Formats: sequence, structure tokens, C-alpha cells
Amino acid sequence: MSALGNLLAGIAHEINNPIGFLGGNIQPALDYINDLFGLIDLYQQKYPQPDAEIKA
Repeated sequence: MSALGNLLAGIAHEINNPIGFLGGNIQPALDYINDLFGLIDLYQQKYPQPDAEIKA
């Protein structure tokens, strides 16, 4: 019984680690994607002459 408990605890640990990693990094990833889309929109407005606003 003890070995089964240890096995299940190990499996739960291996499942919870990636879920915790994803949960903790979703918001920074979404912020990065939104910044990237904003830069693409700005570049489309200023194309073909990128100005200082795009370089910043």
C-alpha cells in the first residue's frame, strides 16, 4: 500500500509541475503577444517609412 501511495504521489507531482508552469506563465506570454500585435499594427500604419516610434 505504501508503494502504491508513493507511486501515485510521484505521478501527481509529474502532472502538477507542467500545469503550474503553464498557469504561472500565461499572463506574461499574453502580454508579449499583445505587444507584438501592437507593433505589427503600428508598422502597417507607418509602412514603408518606419520612424522613431517603431524603432523605440
